Amino acid sequence: MKPKNDSISNIDITSLLAVSSELFSLINIITLPDEANYSYQEFLNVLLHAATSSTNSLESASNDLRSKIPNIRIPSADTIFNYIKPNSIENILSSFRKINGEVLG
Repeated sequence: MKPKNDSISNIDITSLLAVSSELFSLINIITLPDEANYSYQEFLNVLLHAATSSTNSLESASNDLRSKIPNIRIPSADTIFNYIKPNSIENILSSFRKINGEVLG
């Protein structure tokens, strides 16, 4: 049986991470505390995996990445939620509208 391929190639994922990192740096939706145990990139890896794979939650995405790539640091879903939690829904929506404007504008 032929192994299942992920829906996005490694080059596409790398490009998506680079663009996402740049766009997220324009807004203040993700606030990493000074004493954060994870980098911004490690945080984005899980978010983008959740958005671009067949996983249906941050918890599934985090667990999936841990099983696929056990030698890298992967934040848990709880950690990610704690980094996003201080933002209001209005701020999150406004931030994504700003990102959409950058992408489409």
